[in-house]
Amino acid sequence: MMVNNIRNINGVKHEGLVSTTQRQATGSFASILSSSIKISKHASERLKFQNINLDETILRKLEEAVKKAEQKGLKNDVLILEGDRAYIVNIKNRVVVTVKDMSSLKDNLFTNIDGVLMI
Repeated sequence: MMVNNIRNINGVKHEGLVSTTQRQATGSFASILSSSIKISKHASERLKFQNINLDETILRKLEEAVKKAEQKGLKNDVLILEGDRAYIVNIKNRVVVTVKDMSSLKDNLFTNIDGVLMI
């Protein structure tokens, strides 16, 4: 994966975001990279640590959820629940901020969440 420094409209530099638009990989991983959803460095580390694989189906579901959130006017972070996983996604920047396995959610508190989508 290539790590890019991304600037948003305000000119704020977001370091450590992993671009999913790069097409340098092969096989099913290439389809993940072609997604419009980006994976933050933190989320990427969590995926690795928790041995969670993001496949094309899940990415497509996340993209659909982001579109629904945008249609409802949500702009900030949204909690997306899919199966036994929870994803925090920044809608404005279309970035998966973090990923948690549902079994490890006990006693967790999520703040500054605009909404919750169950997909």
